[in-house]
Amino acid sequence: MSGRVTMLGISRWNDVISYKTIERFFDKKLNWLSINYQLIKSKLGKNVILVADESTISKSGKATYNLGYFYSGLHNKAIKGIQILSFALVDVDSRRSYPILTKQLEQFKKKIKIETKNSKAGRPKGSKNKNSADIEFEGLFNIVSLSLKTIIKALSLPKIRYFVYDGAFGNNMGIQVSKRSNLYLISKLKKNSKLYFKFDGEQKGRGRKRIYGDVIDYDNLDEKYLKETHIKDDIELKFYQFEVLNKKITGSINAVVVVTKKISTNQKTHRIIFSTDLNQNHKEIIDYYSLRFQIEFNFRDAKQYFGMEDFMNIKKERVYNFVNPPS
Repeated sequence: MSGRVTMLGISRWNDVISYKTIERFFDKKLNWLSINYQLIKSKLGKNVILVADESTISKSGKATYNLGYFYSGLHNKAIKGIQILSFALVDVDSRRSYPILTKQLEQFKKKIKIETKNSKAGRPKGSKNKNSADIEFEGLFNIVSLSLKTIIKALSLPKIRYFVYDGAFGNNMGIQVSKRSNLYLISKLKKNSKLYFKFDGEQKGRGRKRIYGDVIDYDNLDEKYLKETHIKDDIELKFYQFEVLNKKITGSINAVVVVTKKISTNQKTHRIIFSTDLNQNHKEIIDYYSLRFQIEFNFRDAKQYFGMEDFMNIKKERVYNFVNPPS
């Protein structure tokens, strides 16, 4: 159809369905997870991964459900609109992404700890160590955790093993979300993340056993961890892989450090991609993380062809029904 994809536009585009009928359709409670999966299941091969990402849709007015100011990468600033979280299945062989579930997000407010005048510095008396694997999920992490359980339970797929998210999940809470859903997480760490090798030296006779070994120096990586090198024009890429620890993450992670060097100036930069699957090879980790970008084409198509930027609904159910049709 031509023009803006709104309910009024849809009613004018056809001669059969009235505007009121279209309104009633968007007021229905629809199981989009089941509908989308039935539409795409014949396209999926044997090797499928689950990916997720957020997108911001600009909206004017004041009455749209969960309207607020959200960061937009396209505008490089916070804009007025709504934010959605979309899950998609990516067929690794065909390298295509198929959306299965989209949810609207609300603005998450960070909890601010207010200290009273009588509060003492340091650890409170009588407090005990907490297991960092038993943390309580908050905000986005809680929504993703609940959504993952719903998706895995509902889909009759061969077991999905990998969940891919951007750097927002490159932390202990993101890893625990995936673990509780029995999935391996592939994500990205900050460039300045302090990583350690496992200590493999001789332990002392008494006292707590040493866990952390040498700190990883990204400027002087040992060549024994080098997996492959690519040179194209003036750019050199080196891929290093090792099992590492981080003091803020429970357990080991399988890290791949990609070092990029401009040969003419000798300038270096690096990025850290990781997987919680300790047996996964570096090529697969990099490939699966790069496939996460396929979901961006879903957002593009939804905005271009399915009216995600055009819809003029303000009610919760209507907004949910408008952002969910597959692209």
